[in-house]
Amino acid sequence: MLQLDLTNAIKGLKKAKAKNIFLQIPEGLKTKTEEIVNELEENGLNVITAMDPCYGACDIKQTEAKKMGCDAILHLGHTKFVEKNSIPIIYAPLKYNLGERFERITKIITEYLIDEKINEVGLTTTAQFLNYLPLLKKELEKEGIKSVIGKGKRVEDGQVLGCNYSSAQVSAKTIIYLGDGLFHPLGIHFSTQKNVIIANPLTLEIKTLDEEKDKFIRQRILLIERAKNAKDYAILITTKEGQNRITEALKIKKDLEKNGKKVKIYSMDFISQESLLGINAESYINTACPRISIDDYFNYKKPIINYTEVDYLIGKKNYDEYKLAIIY
Repeated sequence: MLQLDLTNAIKGLKKAKAKNIFLQIPEGLKTKTEEIVNELEENGLNVITAMDPCYGACDIKQTEAKKMGCDAILHLGHTKFVEKNSIPIIYAPLKYNLGERFERITKIITEYLIDEKINEVGLTTTAQFLNYLPLLKKELEKEGIKSVIGKGKRVEDGQVLGCNYSSAQVSAKTIIYLGDGLFHPLGIHFSTQKNVIIANPLTLEIKTLDEEKDKFIRQRILLIERAKNAKDYAILITTKEGQNRITEALKIKKDLEKNGKKVKIYSMDFISQESLLGINAESYINTACPRISIDDYFNYKKPIINYTEVDYLIGKKNYDEYKLAIIY
């Protein structure tokens, strides 16, 4: 069960001498908004809640907070990511309480590794399960399985993000991903080229990525090939402070123009198909969160690829070397 404990966050806000708080809540917590605001106000804080979508630890609305006269941001659901702050930012990550499920998934992982004769693994997860990685490491090493929790850049030890898999860069040839979903395990594989085992503590299932990674690479190649046929491109940048990559956008514009393409750059806060009405480009290059063009590509009427895939489009790299770039 997901748990949100505001105790440390409230202590952090008081230590920062913050009084007026700009609250950012991820979509999955919006139904708890009034309950969260009540708890903060009961602790003497004035709260203004941002109701725009909040996508990750990199989506920090510092400008908006200052316009509202707030002296701190409380960002729920994620760990610290944005380092250059013009206003104090307090992060309050969500955590799962697995209870007995942790013992059960640990047993499943151990038995699988022993059966497959795997004696060394790297351990990764998302913010919600981070507190379980040291416990899993301890249990695996009791069974003689060497376990490594990598130290990443701008993330917690063992933590992976959709744009940051630096903690998975370890010596072990096999990576255990403790969590659910396919996005992060696929990212680990295509950024490290290592074998990835998904251990889902919610469904108590364990599986490899064999079928999914083949489907994923076919999907990406198809999109890139469709984008390759375009003559006019729209490079999409976001004003979100943790996702803004104007430098990369300008470089890509030059690279594409050298290849005879027409390119324009468009800026917006929230990137969506509706935001692109009136743009006549035949393909989109996304420089914001990579999940836009991986999870949501089917919502766009034109092929949309990530800026890190442009090298495949213009022939600088071939698909045999396909990787998801690690962005710090």
